Amino acid sequence: MGGYPSRILSNAWRGVALAPACLALASLPVLAEHGPQQVSELDYFQELPVVLSVSRLAQPLNEVPGAVTVIDRELIRRSGARDVAEVLRLVPGFLFTSRNGANPQAAYHSGMDVFGSRMQVYVDGRSLYSSFFLGDTHVGLRGLVLEDIERIEVLRGSNSASYGANAFLGVVNIVTRNAADSHGTMVSATTGDKGIEDNVVRHGWGDQHASFRITAARRKDHGIDRLYDDSHISRLQFRADWLPSPNDEVMLQLGAGETARGDGEGLAGNPFRTVEQRDLYFSLHWQRQLAPDEKLEFRASHERESFVDKALLTGNIGGPVSAFNDSSGSVQRTGLSLQHALPLSPALRLAWGGEWRYELLDAPFLYFMAGSISLHQWRGFATLEWRPHERWLLQASGMQEGHSYTGSAFSPRLAANFHLTPDHTLRAGVTKSQRSPTFYELRADTRLFNLTAGNFIVPVGAQIPVVGWLYSSSGTVKAESLITHELGYLGHFREANLKIDARAFVERMNDRITVEGRTVQNPALPAFPWTNVRDFVNRPGPHLHGFEYQFDWRPLPGTRFMLAEMHIRSKVGAAADEALEAPFRNTSLTWLQRLPGGVEFSAISTASTPFKWAAGGDLIDTPRRLDIRLGMPFALGGTRGEASVTVQAINGGHQIYKRDQRFDRRAYATLRLDF
Repeated sequence: MGGYPSRILSNAWRGVALAPACLALASLPVLAEHGPQQVSELDYFQELPVVLSVSRLAQPLNEVPGAVTVIDRELIRRSGARDVAEVLRLVPGFLFTSRNGANPQAAYHSGMDVFGSRMQVYVDGRSLYSSFFLGDTHVGLRGLVLEDIERIEVLRGSNSASYGANAFLGVVNIVTRNAADSHGTMVSATTGDKGIEDNVVRHGWGDQHASFRITAARRKDHGIDRLYDDSHISRLQFRADWLPSPNDEVMLQLGAGETARGDGEGLAGNPFRTVEQRDLYFSLHWQRQLAPDEKLEFRASHERESFVDKALLTGNIGGPVSAFNDSSGSVQRTGLSLQHALPLSPALRLAWGGEWRYELLDAPFLYFMAGSISLHQWRGFATLEWRPHERWLLQASGMQEGHSYTGSAFSPRLAANFHLTPDHTLRAGVTKSQRSPTFYELRADTRLFNLTAGNFIVPVGAQIPVVGWLYSSSGTVKAESLITHELGYLGHFREANLKIDARAFVERMNDRITVEGRTVQNPALPAFPWTNVRDFVNRPGPHLHGFEYQFDWRPLPGTRFMLAEMHIRSKVGAAADEALEAPFRNTSLTWLQRLPGGVEFSAISTASTPFKWAAGGDLIDTPRRLDIRLGMPFALGGTRGEASVTVQAINGGHQIYKRDQRFDRRAYATLRLDF
């Protein structure tokens, strides 16, 4: 793979190969002192963790206007997962699949797509949502380094009222570790079946005023048997945390990465090929504590993605025909945001602010045009929290957005929390969310030209006979919308050391964006128009209703059981297949046990009733999986470490996505050292 981050990553991996030489860096100062802040890291791990990803106000779990699952660093480690999508199996209502071995995907409630276009994902406030093709979060999720994650906050439901369009079906907020908490050097190596070969090298240093961390990571495997789906992911990232004054905190992040993944089914219209993705990003977060309960925050980010996806298609239309399909291109995103949180009175709190976002896309063969396409988005948001009584908390949130293609929209939310006792809370809420169309859904124009005569390079605008027209957008598609009503309960039974979080919901989706055929005029052969060319249109969406819950029980020291389950029913909208996209039941059961000698045992079992994923998936009738992990922490002098073995699908292989795709049993071992 070539391109702008390749040289950086190539040099980084020479460093990984010389990891032992890096250990000398451990002699740098290792100090971990934090400056004052409104919410300390300890707050996130209390009996009622404080979360930030729902209303833009720091709130304990029993006061957020929705159901939130928090996955901490220890649970991530003991899960044995290799990427974030696998970790999300532990969240009630999240479905997990792999379109092939190189494309794992998690989605909330329904398998409406395999790209994650209806879910919003943030990493330290930076959105991973890519609008390059049909909307995507699964590529960004694949590139995250689990070893740097502090916790994952998952809002089970929509949240456009706080985070705008695309915070549609589930919001995942990933918080990485403060650089001050990762001083020293860490080396990790994993090897196992299916060509699994993962490596991470991380080094952190600093003092009480500033801390820094640099991480280099690589993840490789051969995917699923009988598929062309090898995967190779490389990341290099840097984080700095600076305390310029007692009231100011600054976080700077830089990163580069590249992914090469096999794709295709070996068919004439979908040949085997390697798809490459590269990205660079910059993110700056500054916050000032104006008063004990008042904070001002500013964020700025810029990122660039590029994709290389080329294929030669062959067929027969009155004779042999070959065509070159090029889905390559690049997209740049720039975002600025300002937020102010403050108390208005002892009973009132307010968070308000605004965002601006600019995107620039260049993909001439996807849009049959020279030059770039751009769009602007602006947002104004506010959350008002009112406590009229010690047992009541009422909240109202709203987001007003403007989009240069689809116009303006308003997303509101109203919620009420009632504390029966300090340990038992009832919730009720209603919210409206939206998902904006992507560039491709608005302006797609992807044509195939006859290359049999040697016309391998087709200039944009050339009048060479069209032998195929894949997509031609009429440009009339509008944003999807979702109205959600929910009731919730959060309880802590201290005598049994048991926590329960339950949610009942009704989700009504409207204007679902889907694909339909239409007739398109052939500019080269007007007498022979093309029929059934794919266009994007709005159709009624499904109505989902059901309930979900999670139990977290710690009956004995060192023993933890977690049950996450969803029961759902679907009323179809425009297509009968929509009824099959959501399983009737989806279950995840986790057992964590500390054994004699310090050995850690983990078992995760997931199961679903039959369902199918959209965009070509088949009915999955045996989606059962059991993963087992054994870990042994140890210490050698000043070196701490852990050796572990993970076996995924220990109960045997199971079908994913299509009938002929199976995730088979695989095992891998990991050795981690901290200096």
